[in-house]
This record gives sequence, structure tokens and C-alpha cells, in this order.
Amino acid sequence: MPNLRRILAVGTLTAALGGAAVYGGLRYANSINNDLAAGPPQPTVTTTAPSAPYGTGDPSHYRYGAPIARAAGGEVIAYTPRHEAQRMLTIPFTITNNGGTAASYQATVTVTVTTGEHAGHADTVTISSEGLLPPKNTMATQARFQSLGAIPSRDLEVRILHVEKKGTA
Repeated sequence: MPNLRRILAVGTLTAALGGAAVYGGLRYANSINNDLAAGPPQPTVTTTAPSAPYGTGDPSHYRYGAPIARAAGGEVIAYTPRHEAQRMLTIPFTITNNGGTAASYQATVTVTVTTGEHAGHADTVTISSEGLLPPKNTMATQARFQSLGAIPSRDLEVRILHVEKKGTA
């Protein structure tokens, strides 16, 4: 009798699995028929445009706040420094090409500590447009300072020392 029970159990299990396979196969065939009746899939429409490295908006479009330094007739503007994670000081900049031809920009920026035990300490970096900026366009960039991450932004002086603009002929 124990063998008969095993045979019946295996038979029942086999029938259940077979039934599930047949049912699943029929459901799959039905879904294919429904897909064919509906026609080819419709293309998906993407509503977000890829981000551009520059735009025709005003520098205030970037919402960096009040400018703290300007150079090259207002084409290069520095904004209030921000403290980021891992004690990183970030200074946002906008570069605007007010000329009539595309140009590349490179600016030397110095940040000096004005008060406290680190007064007089300065750090210098170079920012650039990293290529040609079309006329009447503005782009954003930033300078990062690991060495100044612990200094409050009110104790810093930001100066744009030199701007080199190379236009196309």
C-alpha cells in the first residue's frame, strides 16, 4: 500500500503540473493573439530634452544669489561660496559671451581667507568654458576648494584676477 500512495501522489502532482503548463501555454497564446490584434507597438514619446551646457538665459536664471565678483565687463561672475559634503567649498560662476562670435573663456580665480587663524591664506584655480561658447549665451561652472572647506564663507574674499577670451575669426 505505501507504494500505491506514492504512485498516486506522483500522479496527482504530475497532473497538476501538466494542467498548469497547458493553462499557461493557452494564456501565453491568447496574449500573443491580443498583441497581434492591437497592431504594432506605438512609439514612446520623450518629453524631457537633453540638458545643454549653455543657454540663452540671463545669469540670474541659475539662481546662485547675489554676485560677489565680476570681471571682463560682467561676462564672468562669481557668486556666494557654498559648503558641500566632505568639507568642500564650491564657488558657482556664470560665463556669458556678450560678443558677436563664439569664444572660449579661461579665468584665474583667487580665494583669500580674510580673518581668523588662517588669515592671508590664498588658493588659486582656473575656470573655463571648456570649449566655445556661442554668442549671447550663458553657461554655469564652479570652482572647488578642499583646502578652504572649514572656513566660513563670510571670511573669504573671491577675486577674478584675469580673464582670457579667445574668439573665432
